[in-house]
Amino acid sequence: MAYDFEVDGIYYKLTGNSSVAVTYKVTPTGSSDYTAPYSDHITIPSTVNYNNRFYAVTSIDYEAFKHCSGLTSVTIPESVTSIGEDAFRGCSGLTSINIPKGVTSIGIGTFSWCSALKSITIPEGVTSIGNDAFSGSGLTSINIPKGVTSIGDGAFSWCSGLTSIDIPEGVTSIGVGAFENSSSLTSITIPKSVTSIGDFVFCECI
Repeated sequence: MAYDFEVDGIYYKLTGNSSVAVTYKVTPTGSSDYTAPYSDHITIPSTVNYNNRFYAVTSIDYEAFKHCSGLTSVTIPESVTSIGEDAFRGCSGLTSINIPKGVTSIGIGTFSWCSALKSITIPEGVTSIGNDAFSGSGLTSINIPKGVTSIGDGAFSWCSGLTSIDIPEGVTSIGVGAFENSSSLTSITIPKSVTSIGDFVFCECI
């Protein structure tokens, strides 16, 4: 078990004397042999009371919602500043989620294979989009904010519904296979600030 306590169906792990991360009930092992604890709509509170003590909810743990295919939407409070790797990986029913303004990076595989997720707003404070961050998602369009400087390997790969993307001035590198197999992509704008484009970036973008 990864959690320290549970309140109102949400599991938490202590990260400090007065802070916690949302986490999973048991380690996610795979979509076919894992009983996911989260489904439908989840509203994460900014603070949680446990044993008459209040804790600030400041992060979403690594793999916290992984393979929760019945999860449809999540409301994340502004108190959250960090979302872990693979946090929503394989949430195939997820259609709506907000990313708080305090989050500065979209980690590795965070929203990968969220096939029902058609759009998402990335806040201005984000500076990097990690490897496979949206790989296999249902995104049809994406607005990358001006503060982003790097797009990781495979970040938007296998996004078959993605038709266009505008990369803002300030991005300096586009990782290996960043848009690989995004077969509906018809146009892309690459700014002058980009100095590195990885291998296979537009492979199979037919």
